[in-house]
Amino acid sequence: MLLENSIGSKIKIIREKQGLSQSEVVTKLKEKNINLSRETLSKIENNNRTISAIELKALCSVLDADINEIFSENETKDDLVTLFRKKGCFNEQTLEEIEYLQEMVKVFINQERICKGELLPQKRKPLWEECLIDFK
Repeated sequence: MLLENSIGSKIKIIREKQGLSQSEVVTKLKEKNINLSRETLSKIENNNRTISAIELKALCSVLDADINEIFSENETKDDLVTLFRKKGCFNEQTLEEIEYLQEMVKVFINQERICKGELLPQKRKPLWEECLIDFK
């Protein structure tokens, strides 16, 4: 089952756009000291296996992909918690931890976008102006 907006399917789309086979990607990963079989990459792309942060970073490097593209919110209708809930094999505490981690990742991505000038903070009035009481 291929979820259109999942991490695995996005990896597959990026790989196919570059005209690389799974075997070619695995070979490039081995050059980066990441031992991943073609079968394991296939499982990741088909959402039958999770991907570690180290594997994801290496895959993004090999595919010359921006990690933000993989986690882009504008394309993703379901968040990680929703996806894990649909699988139905996680308890509530685990789902809360996943939600916490997901929020951390969103903050880090937004901070990186702010540093790169891609996301500008909203201009606000100074707080003291917002708190002024009209004495007239």
